[in-house]
Amino acid sequence: MAQVIAASTERVRIASVWKVFRAQSGPLIALEDVSINVRDGEFLCIVGPSGCGKTTLLRMLAGLEQQTAGQVHIQPGEGNRPLRSVVFQEQSIFPWMNVRDNVAYGLRMRDVRGRALNEPVDYYLERVGLTQFARAFPHQLSGGMKQRVSLARAFANDPEVLLMDEPFAALDEQTKLVLQEELLRLWGEQRKTVIFITHGIDEAVFLADRILVMTARPGRVKALIDVPFTRPRSLFDMRADARYGELTAEIWRALREEVVRAGTSDPSA
Repeated sequence: MAQVIAASTERVRIASVWKVFRAQSGPLIALEDVSINVRDGEFLCIVGPSGCGKTTLLRMLAGLEQQTAGQVHIQPGEGNRPLRSVVFQEQSIFPWMNVRDNVAYGLRMRDVRGRALNEPVDYYLERVGLTQFARAFPHQLSGGMKQRVSLARAFANDPEVLLMDEPFAALDEQTKLVLQEELLRLWGEQRKTVIFITHGIDEAVFLADRILVMTARPGRVKALIDVPFTRPRSLFDMRADARYGELTAEIWRALREEVVRAGTSDPSA
């Protein structure tokens, strides 16, 4: 499971990580010798073909999966802040709780009460535009609003690392763009360390400081690409910059053969 390490400028350290699943046909290597360090306050996006182990790696960081070999370390900060919060692709808010109780859930699980609970909950409800929906239940919300609840809950819990597994994948393009901008606005206030899985090259370039490109299964580090654009960012301004086209082309060149290889590989192998 995820462990902690002594203080450094790195918040996350992944060293020579392997993950092998046992299948009826024999061992299935999901991840092979993956190593990467993520700096404190960095926004890292991970792209790769389906089945390359992106989510498996994120689940290890979340403490939900055990690596077969190697080490996964998360550096603790000061005080009693949790090491990580997770925003999943599927809407993971509790249907029997109203919006406010969903946002407060992580804090309540840490036995936070009174003003220490109410202030961050109210703050993040306001920041994601859901104050007037605080007493609404999930079945009364749109898909975008439900993901706003997930964002508010994750930030209100004040983790050292925010882990995000394609949180906007199921949304329409307009809603996705709005939520990407909201995520960057929230992130810019605190500069939390974020590890964000996406299949979208445009999304990765808009959000990330660096982009990790993974190979087809078994997942390995194929490329680690710096994003040169300063913050705050405007997607439309970025698209007008020649560097944007060059960067997306570079990422696609690194990714394309892996997508093709994943699509033509023997799924029973």
